[in-house]
Order: sequence, then C-alpha cells, then structure tokens
Amino acid sequence: MAAIYSGIYLKLKSAQTPWEDKIKLARFAWISSQCLLPNKEQVLLDWCTHALTGWYKKKVDFPQNVLDGLWCYLDDLLHSRKLHSFLKQGKSISLRLNMAQFLIKSSSQDVSLNLPFTIPVMATVTALLRQGEGVIANPHHVTMVLGALQWVPLDHLAPAVYEATFTAIHETLFAIIKCHPQVMLKAAPSFLNVFYRLVASIMQEGKQRKDTDAVFLDGISLRCSMLVERMCSHIAATSEDFTTLSAFIVAQYVTELQKVTLRPDVKMHLTEGIYMILDLCLEQDIKFLMAGLQTGVREVFNELYSSYTHYHKTQRQGEEKYTV
Repeated sequence: MAAIYSGIYLKLKSAQTPWEDKIKLARFAWISSQCLLPNKEQVLLDWCTHALTGWYKKKVDFPQNVLDGLWCYLDDLLHSRKLHSFLKQGKSISLRLNMAQFLIKSSSQDVSLNLPFTIPVMATVTALLRQGEGVIANPHHVTMVLGALQWVPLDHLAPAVYEATFTAIHETLFAIIKCHPQVMLKAAPSFLNVFYRLVASIMQEGKQRKDTDAVFLDGISLRCSMLVERMCSHIAATSEDFTTLSAFIVAQYVTELQKVTLRPDVKMHLTEGIYMILDLCLEQDIKFLMAGLQTGVREVFNELYSSYTHYHKTQRQGEEKYTV
C-alpha cells in the first residue's frame, strides 16, 4: 500500500501538478505513515520554504490562495505534535538562519501572521543566537537577522499581539548584545535602527490617553517601557566603543519626546534608560547635542540633561565615591 504513495515527492516537484494539489499532497505526506519518503520531515519543510522563497523572489508564480495555503501549511508543520515528537526523540530538523531571516521578512508583510508565525520564527532565531559564536560563527548571519527585524510590523496591532511582537524583537536584540557583542558594534547602525523602532513605538503607545481601554493598554506600555530601560542598561554596559553612537540615541529620543506627552510611569522608565546612555556621552557629545538640535528639541534636551545632571549623575558619582 505504501508504494502507491512513494511518488509524492516527484509530484510535488513536477510543474505539471497544480499547486492546490501539491499542498494537499504535502499535507497528506506529513501526517500519513503510508508515505515513504526518506528524511520526510526535512524534505517537506525544505519544499515549502523553497516554494515560498521562489514566490517572493518572483521565480515562480501562483495565486494568492496558494500563497496563503503554503503559509498555513508551514505554520501547521512547525506547530504540529508530530514535529515536537520527532524532536523529542533526539532527531533534528534544520531551518537555515538565512531562510529564517527570509521567512521573518516575508511573513512581516502580513500583520495577521505576526502571532501565529513571525513571532515563533523570531523565537527560534533568538534561541540560535543564544548559542553564541560556537553555533553561528558567521557575523553576516547576525547582521541578516537585524535586517529582517526592521521589517517586523509594530503599527496597527491588537494590544496582545503588539506586546508579543515588541517582546520578541527585544529578546532577539538582547541575545545579540549578550552573545554577539562584537557583531553588534560592527553593525551598530542596523542595531540602533531596530532599537529606535522599539523606542519610537513605545513612545506612541505610552502617550497619555482617555479611551476606555486605557487601563489594559497602560499595562502593556509600562511593561514595554521597562524592556527599553533594560536594553539601555545592557547597551551602556556592553562596551565603551559604543560611545560614538550614544549621542545619536539621545537625539532620537528627545526628537520623539517633543512630539508626545508620555504617561509618568512610562516616561520614568524611558528616562532612566536614557540616563544610562547619557553616561556614555563625552563632553563633546553634549556640546554637539546642544548645538546641533533644532530649537524645540534642544529645549527638551536641556530639560532632560538638567535633570540627568541634578539627579542621576550626582547620585552615580556619589555611589562611585562611596565605593572607592
């Protein structure tokens, strides 16, 4: 009986097989023990990701319903009990990092895929990054991940999806800081672009509001602002080499701050984070900010720097003196 289904792979690869039938065959092959296909799990994953890659690179053409079907198939495959059981047996299935980067970028074009697909793929990439240079030796692969994160949507999301997406991006950046610090320094502009997206986004979400969902949204905004503060602390602790870009982080923050009125609790965490970035700024950086910012933004910076000098810097110097 199994021999009947042994030609499924050829049908999947054949240009004569309609795409709708290919997806049906792939689903059958995944769940059926009657389908004889060596290394079946890996083969079917590769077939699906190759088809998606071909469509986005305009090498193959099929209608939107087929594209949706392939994404659904890949999502079902990655979340299936069969795959989890397969992995628990000590077997492995590989998703190349460059393919994961492509999947993040491609799935980000549809915000409805954030929760079921984009975030799980980011979690997989983050887990790989946490293994350090022993697993990901090529710095270019880390840079590719940063490029993909710039595509992940943060606008017009449901609150729960927003928080999950924000957290997933933060965790990926955190893994890069902790496990690939040298790559972060070399790819600092890309890293900062992604980080700036988080900061600008939470400043919009953390605005004072009067709508009925304020309590629920405020809780999300507060938790996300705490993640930004955490990220700032790790940026500040990573390396003194990052001081060359600290002024730009501050400039971006005060530029956004001029546009919004933040809730006090959100502003507190963001301010504490920026204080730690200001710790990295040299005297010439401060002069650059005071001279280079536009008038309205400069006033916001002067107020920020005044509070930094009065509260944070004085306290920090006192702690250092006490420690000595």
